[in-house]
Amino acid sequence: GLRRAFAIAGAETQVLRLWQVDDFATQSLMTRYYEQLLAGQGRAESLRQVQIELINSGSIYAHPFYWAAFITAGDWRPLDE
Repeated sequence: GLRRAFAIAGAETQVLRLWQVDDFATQSLMTRYYEQLLAGQGRAESLRQVQIELINSGSIYAHPFYWAAFITAGDWRPLDE
């Protein structure tokens, strides 16, 4: 599938969405994800931290529907390694 094609093309890690999620929720999650990456967190850990932030946010996006659709596949380490 598409994930395999990205891996063959050289992408070390993919962030995958398992079902369709609200665009604003996706934008918020991905913005925070890249902020965590730039701060030196690992790729899988960055996504985990953002998901925990959303759980604790108290907003509508705390519901698993908005954050549980995202998973990482591939290299889990920070970008520097």
